[in-house]
Amino acid sequence: MQAVDTPAGRVGGLICWEHWMPQARHVLHTSGEDIHIAAWPQVKEMNLVASRHYAFEGRCFVIACGAIMHARDLPAELEPAGELRGNPDAVVLSGGSVIIGPDGAILAGPVYDVETILTAEIDLARIPEEQLTLDVTGHYARPDVFGPTGQR
Repeated sequence: MQAVDTPAGRVGGLICWEHWMPQARHVLHTSGEDIHIAAWPQVKEMNLVASRHYAFEGRCFVIACGAIMHARDLPAELEPAGELRGNPDAVVLSGGSVIIGPDGAILAGPVYDVETILTAEIDLARIPEEQLTLDVTGHYARPDVFGPTGQR
């Protein structure tokens, strides 16, 4: 698990609940992510909180992606529940895609209930600027205090 070099910068990603796993976040932060892809079924309030926290903690840009799904898109063998029954246009997943800066600020979105292409200009030079105040894998890491896992 690590960020990889791309023409846009070093890109990494996690899916859903992986964003609440401190070790997974730390491994990706250590690998030098510039851009993080946060894949969620939909970007609900707590998923947005986690995505903004990820950007702030990792000092990277985050593209949080949420799906749009209607009842008509459910597999035919799945019986729709409650208000979805008989309503093919009912929203099952409402999207919420958003682009977040390395300071945790929202740059574009979130967008709900419509399919769209979300864009924002990003400047990778902001990352080292933001790391001057907080760098969880640099000057704030304190490996002298926090030894390998399991040591006391």
